[in-house]
Amino acid sequence: MLKPLLPISALIFLALTQSCSQANSHGNDYTVEVPAARPKTAAELRAELLQREQSAPQEYLQVQGTHHRNFINQLVLEGDITNQATLARFKDPVLSVTWYSQTQTELGTQQYPIYEFVRPQGMTHYKLKTAAPNEVATVSIGIAGATAID
Repeated sequence: MLKPLLPISALIFLALTQSCSQANSHGNDYTVEVPAARPKTAAELRAELLQREQSAPQEYLQVQGTHHRNFINQLVLEGDITNQATLARFKDPVLSVTWYSQTQTELGTQQYPIYEFVRPQGMTHYKLKTAAPNEVATVSIGIAGATAID
């Protein structure tokens, strides 16, 4: 009884494999056209860069400086604010000053706005006279923020 079923099952197997191979061969006959993305213009790229720079002034403004005591015991902070941005202009950068003791204990933090413009790839000088605690041994200065201008 198995012998008559063997040729029939072989024919069914051949028919199925042929139909599958034909289905696969027809599946690759068409191509899908994907519209190419339009390259951005120079003006669009500049606008994106400007927006990115304006949204994060702390990433583009850097500060360096020194400190010393003057004759009336004020702590004088003096240095430069540098703008690493390519396009963004900033105004009124805010310095965050933290005072530390000789044992590196934080004595306090204060913010000081510098009412100046900082142009792209430019530098602005600052000089502050502060009433810092007498125990100050070191000072840390950073940028707390700034206002982006067009």
